[in-house]
Amino acid sequence: MLPHPFRRRWRRRRRSVATVTRPLLISTLGGVLALLGQLATALAAEAPRQSPAAIEHAAESFLRQALAAEYEHFEVSARGVDSRLSLEACDDTLEAFIPHGRDAARASTVGVRCTGSVPWTVYVRMEIEAQAKVAVAARLLRRGTVLRAGDLRLAERDVRRMHSDWFTDSESLIGLEVQRTLREGSPIRSRDVDQPLLIRRNDRIRIQGGSGGRVSITARGRALEDGREGERIRAENIDSGREVEGWVIDRGTIQIGPRP
Repeated sequence: MLPHPFRRRWRRRRRSVATVTRPLLISTLGGVLALLGQLATALAAEAPRQSPAAIEHAAESFLRQALAAEYEHFEVSARGVDSRLSLEACDDTLEAFIPHGRDAARASTVGVRCTGSVPWTVYVRMEIEAQAKVAVAARLLRRGTVLRAGDLRLAERDVRRMHSDWFTDSESLIGLEVQRTLREGSPIRSRDVDQPLLIRRNDRIRIQGGSGGRVSITARGRALEDGREGERIRAENIDSGREVEGWVIDRGTIQIGPRP
């Protein structure tokens, strides 16, 4: 049995060893974790990054190809990819697309995506100028004018500034009726023209009826509404006083029965 003073010294020595060993262990683990973090950072830094210039090139090339199918004169430029953007280099071909299915000439952004092992998608803002020859009014055209060749000419316009569809062939407009007054040089849009009215409300008309393409009935009538070729309108049979419906087949004439 050791004397009491020695036992007390031995216990104090064990406590001192334990006190020194615990901080040393914690310090060692912390160093290992810090080293692993440094290694991970170094590996990430060594991974190749995607070139912003390559993203811009993919967007411009795609949009140029889409515009070339419709326009002779156009300019395309990307406004620049954010330099702070850090993407892992794509290990596959970059794919470009127009978001939301918009028309190429009105696309304010182009999407570029990577479908490789690390997929990502970015959107590039674009600047576009697209010039096209469109049909415009050759003179002041008042509402109700039925268009003739001399009423139209072709002129180049920036289609980006046109908020509706347009016509590149003036011949397709001949015979249509102007629905609102157009100033000289105004582009002709689809909402500006329509088939001419062949029948107006209260016009005296002919009512034809029959089957098999052979007319068997002809009556006098009064139109109860306006009508264009191929439209179905209501009319009053003057002889009988009955209301009928028929298809507009010519100026002042409707045909009852199946659509001709």
